[in-house]
Amino acid sequence: MGQRGTNRYDGFISITDEVQGGSPIREVMVGGMLTGYRVLGFDLETTGLNPRSDRIVQYALIGSDVDGSHINQTSLVNPRRSIPPESSRVHGITDEDVKGESEFSEHLPELIKLISDAVIVGHNVSRFDWRFLELECMRAGFEVPVPRAIIDTLTLARKLKIPGRHALGSLCARYDINIARAHSADADAGATLLLLWSMMQSHPKEFRGELDELQDMLSGNRGNNDSLGPSLVDLEPVEGTNGRLRHSDQGIVIAFGKHKGRTLQELQKVDKRYLDWLSSPSSPISSNTVSELLRNQRE
Repeated sequence: MGQRGTNRYDGFISITDEVQGGSPIREVMVGGMLTGYRVLGFDLETTGLNPRSDRIVQYALIGSDVDGSHINQTSLVNPRRSIPPESSRVHGITDEDVKGESEFSEHLPELIKLISDAVIVGHNVSRFDWRFLELECMRAGFEVPVPRAIIDTLTLARKLKIPGRHALGSLCARYDINIARAHSADADAGATLLLLWSMMQSHPKEFRGELDELQDMLSGNRGNNDSLGPSLVDLEPVEGTNGRLRHSDQGIVIAFGKHKGRTLQELQKVDKRYLDWLSSPSSPISSNTVSELLRNQRE
């Protein structure tokens, strides 16, 4: 565990250190729509594939914090049950390796703190790793953390229609990403960040919008339109919002994210929590601007 140095390059966060003693990984860069967020590659190794009956034996959260500092949180975990030989053959972790380790519940307070409001990146994370985390939280009596966004690189590869197989190893080979210790949580988490960066670089037009727009596309909430980026371009933008808010006959319209096309007035009725976020310091729009617009709307 521990932190390693970072440097900045052309608006991206660059991590060039080795990950947990593996071979040096290429620069891990996250930027553009991810700037200003804690961005963490997330991966688990487990005793098997069923989150209800199997348990976690290793976890990794690797990436960068909002200030650019490197986060490297990884550990073996004692599942309090035998690790099947077929699982050990995949990830190389045996009963002897985890014998003196603590249970996953003891790691949860720190993990929940890191994951909350972070952008979580993982390969098949939505259907596998996140389900394991949810059930472990429930078993231990913790609330499931709420990340700012989850980016599943498996879903992303399918949405971008990248040719070939979409297994992590296959995609990494396609982008010349070397996973020296595949199926170890830290190496896979780091490789997933590299994979996301590579896809962002090879499909720049698809990542020109906001983080919420990427979430909409990955969750399938954009109908038949899987492209990213701003729309509602015929409406006049509200000054100082970079086109994220626009004037319409019905009022001020949101031109990005999951509520794209709704007015601020509608949002007060359907999702007050999202409106509170728009008015907060973490919003991509000046909180003063949103507050002023809401105040004018009430008058």
